Amino acid sequence: MRDPVDVSLPASEVPRTPAGATGPAGQRMRAIDTLLADRGQLFQALFLSAPIPKALVDLDGHVLVANPMMCALTGRTAEELAGRHVDLLAHPDDPPVGDLGLNVAEGEPQLDPNLLLDGERRLRRSDGTELWAIQSHEIVRHNNGQPQFVVLSLVDVTDRRRAEDDLVRRAFTDPLTGLPNRRALTDRLRHAVALSRRRGLQVGLVHLNIDRFKAVNEALGHEAGDMLLSQVADRLRWSTRVEDTAVRLGADEFLVVAEDVEDLAGLRALADRLLSVLDEPFIVHEREITLSASVGLTLGSDMTPDDLLRQAQSALTRAKADGSRARIEVHEGALAHDDVDALQLETDLKHALENEELRLFYQPIVHLRDETLLGYEALVRWEHPTRGLLPPAMFLSAAEDNRLTAKLGAWVLHRACTDAAQWPEDLRVHVNISARHLAEDGFSDLVAAALAESGLAPERLELEITESTALFAAEATLHSVAVVTDAGVTLALDDFGTGYSAITALHRLPIHTVKIDRSFVADVVTEPATAALVQGLLQLGRGMGLQVIAEGIEDLDQAAWLLDHGCAMAQGYAFGRPAPLPSRAEVLMGELLDAPAEIVAGELMDDPIPTSELPVERIVPAELLDDDDDTGRLDGQFALTGDSTGELFDELADEPEDE
Repeated sequence: MRDPVDVSLPASEVPRTPAGATGPAGQRMRAIDTLLADRGQLFQALFLSAPIPKALVDLDGHVLVANPMMCALTGRTAEELAGRHVDLLAHPDDPPVGDLGLNVAEGEPQLDPNLLLDGERRLRRSDGTELWAIQSHEIVRHNNGQPQFVVLSLVDVTDRRRAEDDLVRRAFTDPLTGLPNRRALTDRLRHAVALSRRRGLQVGLVHLNIDRFKAVNEALGHEAGDMLLSQVADRLRWSTRVEDTAVRLGADEFLVVAEDVEDLAGLRALADRLLSVLDEPFIVHEREITLSASVGLTLGSDMTPDDLLRQAQSALTRAKADGSRARIEVHEGALAHDDVDALQLETDLKHALENEELRLFYQPIVHLRDETLLGYEALVRWEHPTRGLLPPAMFLSAAEDNRLTAKLGAWVLHRACTDAAQWPEDLRVHVNISARHLAEDGFSDLVAAALAESGLAPERLELEITESTALFAAEATLHSVAVVTDAGVTLALDDFGTGYSAITALHRLPIHTVKIDRSFVADVVTEPATAALVQGLLQLGRGMGLQVIAEGIEDLDQAAWLLDHGCAMAQGYAFGRPAPLPSRAEVLMGELLDAPAEIVAGELMDDPIPTSELPVERIVPAELLDDDDDTGRLDGQFALTGDSTGELFDELADEPEDE
């Protein structure tokens, strides 16, 4: 039988007891000889009785044997761990270790990347609970120096990590309401301002102060006042969007940081919604209490977080100045920024096309069952030289007033077709068309020219119109639609169900696709009436042989409901936000910097990578779609015991040296 695990010195280097050695020195030498003779059994005993979780792992990362402490730590038996790869312990929410680019030191043997990840890492037990451990590894070698296996050690530091996380949470959380506190606000606001500059949108602050809260404390006591503040915090938390943050500043003051705000009207709508939520009576100690709040609003992007906070406080001070209740005041600077010079904007828009200031962003459209990419919707943006990236709601009305709709629509159509011609042939592009542009003379010729110049097949282009456009289309519009659809271009009906008569709209024009409006999708899981309406729209679309796309899907619950009720295609934040088409220079630079250029470039490159390697969600510099208005339309709209353990160790031992 071979020796157990051989971790001895070569025979020529093993100390031998000198002949005739006596006394304490001789006894020590004989003890060493005995240990070396039984080195395998010694290693086995030390390994199995170690107070630290340990496992012997082959160089490829597969567990050979684990000690009882490792079994206890992971919640798995030795039999369950034997033969399994150590990535079994990896936490599913962490990135694959192979993607971290870990490399062995020069001259060291090649090991599985999971063995190289020394230090603190997050793992998962068999029951799914989270575990934090400090990992280390040691290579055990044959007598000839070749690596034999790895001893993997894990030290459980879960309790320490949880204590640290709890300290951090306490430092940034208001103990009464559970909302982020003023310290957390600084980081959150700084992050929001930085994002707003890249996205071309603005950060809005809603500063609320509970009216006459001192009277509540005086009448009911501070305990009742604390209960009331907790209820207010809960309502604010439930009433804000996922991307917004409700903060308790102290006492009876709260602040909501609203990201991606287009204009003052959107911020006012948020403030009105919050006030309406606070209008509902509160119950404290079986007493009904009605509250109101004064509000200060401000809006901006090109300013520091401190400046924004000062502006919101200033507006709130004015709102409470005359003693009135539930009053909303806007900081004068926000008013001035929002009330832009319309004439100057119209003049600037005339030069936007000449100066190539317009941009197209693309949002993916996917198959709802497997998220297969089907195409993109083109969404127009304006890179204004002084105002930054403007969403369509801020300039499409100027285009309408200045009779620039046709020129703007022509640019969007030509650019979208040119971009789409470089995509894989199974991807389609959707382009929004305004009612005015569709009715103009020569529209069908414009579509034909865009297809011819770009080389895009007609069946890969889908024009999106609104329901009202279909309902009130003039004869010229009907003729233009007939010409382009006869050529192979398809027609989609946007905002399906929001107009006057969906059935009439479907009969007036050769509709190929209907898009269920985001306003319905938002409430489909929570509102039975809306769910019934959407189900009816889905049945109507399928019954007429139409493709159906659900817009504005933001979470998996909405997606699951729609899939269960027969919706085939989807579009929304859950699958990808609008992103600009990357230039070749940007992709090349990403490759030179070892950046994942394929993810950056996605499906839109000339030499596309397989679709299976691409995520649907693209790198997005701007979260620019939120409300119905921002659609880019041109109409504004492993203890083994006994012999089994010994056999496992025998298999790991070296062959005799004379072999």
